[in-house]
Amino acid sequence: MRKTNDLALKRGTFPENIVLIGMFGSGKSTVGRLLAEKLRYHFVDVDHLIEAKYRMPLQKVLDKLGMKGFMRMEDETLRALRYRHCVIAPGGSAVYYPKGMRHLKGLGPCVFLKVELEDLQKRLPDWSNRGVVCRGGGTLPALYRERAPLFSQHADLTVETKAKSAPKIAVEILKNLQTSNHPGATRNNKTRV
Repeated sequence: MRKTNDLALKRGTFPENIVLIGMFGSGKSTVGRLLAEKLRYHFVDVDHLIEAKYRMPLQKVLDKLGMKGFMRMEDETLRALRYRHCVIAPGGSAVYYPKGMRHLKGLGPCVFLKVELEDLQKRLPDWSNRGVVCRGGGTLPALYRERAPLFSQHADLTVETKAKSAPKIAVEILKNLQTSNHPGATRNNKTRV
């Protein structure tokens, strides 16, 4: 029997791109880099693309553009993505943009890294300078309650992250995508692990 770390990876057996969605602090960047390394894909952090474009931290971009302007720009940025063989990590607010999410789902399956609110509160005691779009309220519990159903709605695959290391989460995602005939190819094929 093969160990999970010995998963045989062949580029042609995986989707052209993988999109990681979830709350800020859910591990999208850490898991995304691991997935990209294992698949020999590139890793694309959409927040970093925005920071590079404006040459300032995300919070300063949000302050400069205001919430409505930032949301318009973020949606346009998502819809402009044209990548192949990438693991893409959009910001947590990506789920607010129906057109942006349709475009992302067209690039590859959306994998929801589901993290519990209590774990987020431990990881992010102060998130005030992260450049977070707070459409539904300024507290972490309010934001979590607003976004959780949207993440679930857009997910082709949901991965519970509680008490799992980033490498273990990455292997779970790879095993699921390799064995499930690529969630996202058929939009009704939603998987939970």
